Amino acid sequence: MLSDKLNQLLQSLSGFLPEVSLAALFVVLIIVDLIFYNKEQKPTVYIALAGLVFVGVLTYQQWNQLPSPISLFLGMIVVDKTAILFKGIFLVAAVLTLLLSLHNHKESDERSYLKSGEYVSLLVAITLGLHLMAMAANLLMIYLSVELVSISSYILATFKHNKKGSEGGLKYLLFGAMSSGIMLYGMSLLYGFTGTLSLSLQEGTTFITELLAVHSLPVLLAVFLTVGGLLFKIAAAPFHIWAPDVYESAPTPVVAFFSVAPKAAGFAVLLRFLLSTWLLYPDQIGSEHFSPIRAILIAIAILTLIVGNFSALWQKNAKRMLAYSSIAHAGFMLAGLLAVNELGWQSVLFYLVVYLFMNFAAFLLIDAIYQQRQTEEIEDYKGLGIQNQFLGVAFLIVMIALTGLPPTAGFTAKLFIFSALWQDYQSTGDNLVLLLFVVGLFNVVVALFYYLRIPYYMFFRSGKELNTINLGMYTVLLLVFLIVAVFLFFFKADWLMNIITAASIN
Repeated sequence: MLSDKLNQLLQSLSGFLPEVSLAALFVVLIIVDLIFYNKEQKPTVYIALAGLVFVGVLTYQQWNQLPSPISLFLGMIVVDKTAILFKGIFLVAAVLTLLLSLHNHKESDERSYLKSGEYVSLLVAITLGLHLMAMAANLLMIYLSVELVSISSYILATFKHNKKGSEGGLKYLLFGAMSSGIMLYGMSLLYGFTGTLSLSLQEGTTFITELLAVHSLPVLLAVFLTVGGLLFKIAAAPFHIWAPDVYESAPTPVVAFFSVAPKAAGFAVLLRFLLSTWLLYPDQIGSEHFSPIRAILIAIAILTLIVGNFSALWQKNAKRMLAYSSIAHAGFMLAGLLAVNELGWQSVLFYLVVYLFMNFAAFLLIDAIYQQRQTEEIEDYKGLGIQNQFLGVAFLIVMIALTGLPPTAGFTAKLFIFSALWQDYQSTGDNLVLLLFVVGLFNVVVALFYYLRIPYYMFFRSGKELNTINLGMYTVLLLVFLIVAVFLFFFKADWLMNIITAASIN
């Protein structure tokens, strides 16, 4: 029996090559950092870029060679095309983070993290944890992967090496530790009720059968304690308190990564946890045992939309504004997840991919201005669009995309979300879904005011006469790539949706 399990574990390695490569890359980066410890210029960033591209090739091969979902390591993780698609999002986010870290690099204390091998190593460690989160089909694996991501994130958030960065990192640590404890307690209750940690399809029936035998109140408590830890990762209200301070104080490339990758991983786990255990389908298992779960999650989505958008209205710091807007975007994606139809979770995946390019473009623009003007205050953006027309037009396009207006992919992403909600309302007649639909539309209008405030200041308000901002060829090319992607997925949305549909069929 023991030898059979050992053989199964060894055989699982063949389906785990991208993650093994990430672990090896992590070790290589540490060794290289030790070798070049006293050197001013270290090759760690470039080694990490090459390594992530190699992992991306392995992930692409895994996509092409996967005929059907496979279970690895005795059911601890499941590799399917949905998980592989999420892994692709994480790898692109990690590569863009490193490219953004290299952008406008100047010799200064605030950019000294580029000289630290730990910065790149921790980014790779987080990427490995995100991969595990996307594939986790076991409550224990979910917790371990979340902790790998969280602990590395707490350290990475402080890499600006100043008082504000330390305060933001400490707040992140305290709230993160509390959410992890709450999630672990919820998982222990679920294990006590069911006698299993597995969420895989083979064990799903047993999991649900055992939960149905328990009174609904303790089951709901256990589910929401567990889900609470995941809502913290996606910065949904009221678990969002850490986000604004961390976004303002952490290095901009790190913030860009935090705004997309852990959020995507949180949705990956929510997808598997809620859908594979049928917690959003009480009518299809012949019981109203779990019916309050969806209602409360819809209330959380509505609260997240309102808190994110209305808080962003009053922000004067561009990074804090994007922090609250990120909370609002989490509300839109949560709404798509709660539209319990196939289009719903497909729209979440589409939204995440589009949001990846929009948000990195926004943070790249903010960082470009900061490098030359040493400011992130929106008031200080006055007149910049007149001084540098490319900068102003790029900001306008990105803000329009984040708002969700055509002809950008931001419009297409929100259109899919609202279409899924309307389809769900038409089939169920649930008034809560209709309320979520109406609140979502209203919040798109609210977002218009704070997103377009930046282009308004840049073009229609006169500022101080300072030297014109020179973006440089590297920054321009990176911006053009991100903006082209935002337009491409509007005019050719079917390209991305075909990939997502292939994942859902699998």
